[in-house]
Amino acid sequence: MLKVRVNIAEKQAKKLIFDLVKYSDHSNRDLTDGLKNKTIEQWFEQNQYPFKRLVSDSRNWDYTVPFVENTMDSKIYISGEGILNVNDYQGEFDSALAYRDVAINEADIAAGYAAYSACITKLFVSLTSYLSAKAQAYNVDSADVIDNEDKSVSLEDRISQWVPIFTAGKALDINNKSWALFTAQLAECNVLVDNAHVSNPTLATDGLSATQLAAKVNDLRGGIISIMYELHVLLNDDIKSQLIRSAYFPDVYVSEAA
Repeated sequence: MLKVRVNIAEKQAKKLIFDLVKYSDHSNRDLTDGLKNKTIEQWFEQNQYPFKRLVSDSRNWDYTVPFVENTMDSKIYISGEGILNVNDYQGEFDSALAYRDVAINEADIAAGYAAYSACITKLFVSLTSYLSAKAQAYNVDSADVIDNEDKSVSLEDRISQWVPIFTAGKALDINNKSWALFTAQLAECNVLVDNAHVSNPTLATDGLSATQLAAKVNDLRGGIISIMYELHVLLNDDIKSQLIRSAYFPDVYVSEAA
């Protein structure tokens, strides 16, 4: 069985706090927007949270960062008088995280890999839906319409071609480890989708060890999830805390009992 480490590193905890302040959809954005890291530290101090203690507390994955962490389910938001709306891409992302947790907690490797497969598939569905939603929003206000219905445009091309249009010239960095992991995971996902008719999950796990499954789960954080996060930042979207936290998810490892 796989296990999740209880704590993240101090450096990661500090970055998590800063990112939640700067990018998440918390209710204090009018007070924190534009603050530099040092000023953010002072802001917490002024609100009776010594920053060193806050970083120490935030290393524990179960700790909720005060003032800046909206823990509401990320697929749900309210508009108007009691109208409930669900964003497809956010719902798919929440579902992916649920499958990730199943992959970690399953004692059986085949079942764990099946959950991982569902997780990675849901993540790419979520990303595709997110870019589609951005294209639809762009088309409402622009005369130069993006052909969002052209299924022949690959996900990589949508990112490389559409994002500079959305951002007036800014582009995602594709010369780093995150992009390399992303493209490898996309290829893996495409194989999984092509083989979706195969009902026996053991066919896809021939020789897969618990250590390899743990590595696959950890790589989600550095690949597809990192790319999704970077895109949200680049496109200047308020980010749900679930996505921010997933980019800092603790290491998964193989327990001695596995």
